[in-house]
Amino acid sequence: MTLLTSPFDARIKSYDPDRLILLEEFDMPQLNRRRLVRIYLPEDYATSGKHYPVIYMHDGQNIFEPELCISGMSWQVGEQLDHMQANNETNGVIIVAVDNSPLHDGLGRMNEYSPWPCELDSELNGWNDIKLTLGGEGEAYSSFIADTLKPYIDQHYRTRKEREHTTVAGSSMGGLISLYIALRYQHSFANAGVFSPAFWFADKPMTNFIQQTDILFPLNIYMDIGTEETSDHSIAVFPSVYLNGAKRIHQLLGDKSNMLSCSLSVEKDAVHSESAWARRFPDMVKQLYAR
Repeated sequence: MTLLTSPFDARIKSYDPDRLILLEEFDMPQLNRRRLVRIYLPEDYATSGKHYPVIYMHDGQNIFEPELCISGMSWQVGEQLDHMQANNETNGVIIVAVDNSPLHDGLGRMNEYSPWPCELDSELNGWNDIKLTLGGEGEAYSSFIADTLKPYIDQHYRTRKEREHTTVAGSSMGGLISLYIALRYQHSFANAGVFSPAFWFADKPMTNFIQQTDILFPLNIYMDIGTEETSDHSIAVFPSVYLNGAKRIHQLLGDKSNMLSCSLSVEKDAVHSESAWARRFPDMVKQLYAR
């Protein structure tokens, strides 16, 4: 995959704030906590009467707001989708983005984004002992997305409720949980966007889960990875751990069923950042929702 350019500056937000809806303190009964949910509506939502596909995303604060991102750059999902709809590349898409957990000094997302406790890739043994205490709330979080949030959105907004028009997407740990949700809740989700997946967090449990899960309905999975991704620049093998993990799971999915389609895009020199995911986000949308 060649290096792409975005028509937007990921440090500057230019989406339409009138179409961003904030659901404050949205109840997450499966986890006994509350969270901010951000909804971005298509440009013609108020005037068309149309029903739209929905993409559910994680790390919601990083999806729209550069100032809330560690890197100072967001996914610019609002800008990207408005641009694609204006160019007749899509008929419009609703985004529903759930902010990540603020617990454990921000590491709470690792609890919610993995159904299993951390089991580090062998190449990372001894890297970070605190990671070994995290993970395991992913099934409860996934149930929240599928059984609480999706029904609410379908009831209150003009969505195309069918699984064929419903996607779950995220990056890093959010990529891991997106793949899990698509496989675990196939009756609700037909599509997944798996950006820069952190399979190293629980590679063996994920592998076992894929092997043991029957494919009951057609699934369309977009996956990508950069060649320079890392979660710790002092660990020289990290980029290869990310890259090889994505390739291994992609191959496993490809061999799984003729009802499962999984692409893998490898971007040379790309790092683990919101600006990279912003650059590649339109590729996922085109694969799943192009006109």
